[in-house]
Amino acid sequence: MSARRKLIPAGQGGAGLIELVVALLVLAIATLGLGRLQIDARRVGHDAAQRWEAATLANDLLERLRVNRPALPGYGIAGLGSAGGSPLAVPPIDCFQVSCTAAELTASDLWQWGQALDGAATAGSAGGLVGALACVTLSGRRVTVEITWQGFRAPASAQQSAGCGEGNDPAPGLEIQRLRMSSWIGEG
Repeated sequence: MSARRKLIPAGQGGAGLIELVVALLVLAIATLGLGRLQIDARRVGHDAAQRWEAATLANDLLERLRVNRPALPGYGIAGLGSAGGSPLAVPPIDCFQVSCTAAELTASDLWQWGQALDGAATAGSAGGLVGALACVTLSGRRVTVEITWQGFRAPASAQQSAGCGEGNDPAPGLEIQRLRMSSWIGEG
């Protein structure tokens, strides 16, 4: 027994265990921080993808209006999308298969665009915007496409203005995001 006491100096008993516990605590805190960073990165990536999707959809509709200029007034619509309640009726004519009048093309364009807005136009319904709501307003030949959806980040104060999607309460933990794109559609 006396040989054992000589190997452990006085006051050193258990110091290695305390150092190990402190090191594990620091490692656990660092791991939690990295996990939170990963979650935040995924949320920011999702918000960026949703904003890109909204911009692509708004541009798509503006291009559809440029193609069908004679029927421009028929494109004014409010509350299109999954958050708007009732979807548009399926048009009776598929304008990709047969020739359509300007009014039939308008109905087909809005229905197809509404499907893309909700993600129904993609394989497996994997695309679209979360809680999407879109409005198209016309002022003469000036067209404004406004799309709102649910995202993770709090929007900038400029996005808080009243408009399309006002009163559409997001799910808990989500914030309403808004994209507004305007264009002048020339005479056909």
